[in-house]
Amino acid sequence: MSISPPAARRHRSGGAMRRKPAGVLPAAILVALAGTANTNALTLSTPSAAYLQAGAGDHVASAALGLRWDLDWYRENGWGRWEGNLDLSVGRWHPSRLSFASGRHDVTQLGITPVIRLRPAGWRQLFLEAGIGANLLSPLYRNGSRQFSTRFNFGDHIALGWRFGASGEHELALRVQHFSNGGAKHPNPGENFIQLRYTRQL
Repeated sequence: MSISPPAARRHRSGGAMRRKPAGVLPAAILVALAGTANTNALTLSTPSAAYLQAGAGDHVASAALGLRWDLDWYRENGWGRWEGNLDLSVGRWHPSRLSFASGRHDVTQLGITPVIRLRPAGWRQLFLEAGIGANLLSPLYRNGSRQFSTRFNFGDHIALGWRFGASGEHELALRVQHFSNGGAKHPNPGENFIQLRYTRQL
């Protein structure tokens, strides 16, 4: 039995309408979440803290400074208090090995990292944190035979820190951070750093 043109149009329209929610649903969820989010969660004009950091890897030294914005978000459970922040950093890497292709070049690192922090129950001066973010390295990192193939790299870290001062305005943290492009392009040897960071609340 043939379908008349109007019916065919209705049939096609019905099919399109049945497919539409699959594409609209993610956007609707994002709109709903945005509507319920706290609009004061992040104010980029007022950073919460500033920091200085020094680190060392395999024949490479690093230094960085940055700003942190604390999010107006937290959760408490049996583990303690969970908090979030956003970290912006500018760093410099100094490799000590020569690259036969291009000699030795210091590298500038720009990074942005969302971080989650745990302040354990009963140990509010102590904190643990972890984060993964996006980093731009320029020029390409080369350290002897270890050579990155991309300027864009991920940076993930874990840290153990201690807050001190009259109101906890000072922090010291020992960090381990790994940089790589996640296998997007090869070679991808990665680089690891052990870092010491001092942070001062603003």
